[in-house]
Amino acid sequence: MTLHQAKGLEFKIVFIVGVEEGILPHSRSVDDLYSLEEERRLFYVGITRAKEKLYITYSKRRFMFGMSNYSIKSRFLE
Repeated sequence: MTLHQAKGLEFKIVFIVGVEEGILPHSRSVDDLYSLEEERRLFYVGITRAKEKLYITYSKRRFMFGMSNYSIKSRFLE
């Protein structure tokens, strides 16, 4: 389920994965302040869907588009 689809719903346990720069926030959003704030709001939506437990994960290294790259955790985690 995407963060967009989670609006208005609640779950006992929520996992938000891929909380890394370029994924959340998306790489197309980082240069536009409005888009960046929309990504932050979506992240907040995901966080507030959890009734009991929330798990947020990121990886230090990710295999994407046939290449292995090092990742940076999302600025939203600060």
